[in-house]
Amino acid sequence: MEKIKIRVGKGSVDIKGFTNQHIQCAVDRVAFLGGGIVELSEGVFKMADSLHLRSGVTVTGKGQKTILKKNPMKQAKILGYLGYGHNDLVVDKPNVFEIGDGVIVGDKKSMGFYQTVGTLIGREGNTWFYNQVHAHDYGERDDAFIKTLFSVVSAININDARIENLVIEGNSAKNEPMNGCRGGGFYAYRSNRITANNVVVRDYNGEGFSFQTCDDLHLEYCIAEKCSGNGFHPGSGSNRFLITDCVARECGVCGLFYCLRVRDSILQNCIFENNDAHGVSIGERDIRHINRNVVIRGNGGAGIYFRDCPRELAAHGNIIENCRLEGNCRKDGEAEIVLQGETDGVRVVGNRIHRRKDKPGILVKEKMPYFEQRNNTITPSGAGAYVDLRKKGR
Repeated sequence: MEKIKIRVGKGSVDIKGFTNQHIQCAVDRVAFLGGGIVELSEGVFKMADSLHLRSGVTVTGKGQKTILKKNPMKQAKILGYLGYGHNDLVVDKPNVFEIGDGVIVGDKKSMGFYQTVGTLIGREGNTWFYNQVHAHDYGERDDAFIKTLFSVVSAININDARIENLVIEGNSAKNEPMNGCRGGGFYAYRSNRITANNVVVRDYNGEGFSFQTCDDLHLEYCIAEKCSGNGFHPGSGSNRFLITDCVARECGVCGLFYCLRVRDSILQNCIFENNDAHGVSIGERDIRHINRNVVIRGNGGAGIYFRDCPRELAAHGNIIENCRLEGNCRKDGEAEIVLQGETDGVRVVGNRIHRRKDKPGILVKEKMPYFEQRNNTITPSGAGAYVDLRKKGR
C-alpha cells in the first residue's frame, strides 16, 4: 500500500524550516493519514520540545548530516504549592518561557517517576499550564522548579513507530542533567514495537537511550557517546527488547544499565568502552537476558557487574556468552566479571577475558549459588585470575 511521505527542512521539501515544530507538524499529519514517512533534510533542527513520535510513522534523516539539537535550558522557581493531578504552574519568572516549550517539573523531594514532563500550552499572568497533570505534589518550601529539560526524541503511549538515520545533539554545556526515568536523548515510555536504527545520541546531559515499560523495542546500530548518564537504560518492566550492533562510549555512568524488572531480552554485537562506571550492570529482577558477542573494554568499573540482590530480587537466568572483556576496572572495579547475590541459573560460557594484573578475571562472591562456567579464557592466567569467595563444597 502506498503511504504518504512529507519532507521537512530545506530544498525541495513540503515544509520549510528547522525547528521541532516543523517536524512535529509533518509527523502529526502523517499519523492522521494512517501512517507513512517523514523525511528530514540535511541541517540542524533546533529543539524547544521533544519530537513526539506517533504510531505508524517513520522519521528518517540523512545520517550524520541531519542533527536534532536541544536548545539551551531555561528555568524558574515554582511559587506556592502545586497539588497532584493539577496542571497549573505558578512561577517567579514567567517571561522566560514560551508556549510549546518542553519542561520538567519537580522539587528536591521528587525523583524518578515522581517528576512530570510535559509541554507548555497556555499562560495567564505568572501562571503557566501544561498538557500533563502533576505526578506528585510540588512545593516552594521544597525548592520546586520548572526547567526546559526533555527528551530530544520521545515515544510515549504509541505503537509501531520508527526513527532512523540522524544525530541527536544534547548540548550538555547549556543543559542540566535530565532524570533518566523520565527522559533521555531518545526515550520511550509505555510503547510497543518502537525501533531506533542508526541513531547517534551525543553530549546529552543524562541517559543516551532510555526506555521504560516498553515491549518489543529494537535498538539497531545506535551510538551513545559522551552522555553524562548511562549509554543505554532499559528499565521499569520492559520485555523482549533487542539491542544489537550498538555502541556506548565515554558515558558518565554505565555502558548499559539493566534497571528494575526487565526481562527476556537479547543484547548482541555491541561495544561498551571507556564509560565511567561498569560496562554492563544487571540486578533487581532482571531475568533471562542473553548477552552475547559483546566487547566490553576500558570501563571504570567492572566489565559485567551483577548487583548484590536477595533471591526474590536477583537477576536469574542470565547468559554471558562469547563476549570479550579487556582492561576494565580502570578506576575502581573489582573484576572483569563480578558475580554476586543469590542469583540462580547464570551461564558464563566461551568468553575471552584480558584482566589487569591486580584484578581477577572472574570474581565469585560469597552468596552466589551454583552457576555454569566453561570454555572461558582468562589472561594473564595463574593466581588471582579466577577468585571464588564461596565456602568449599558449594
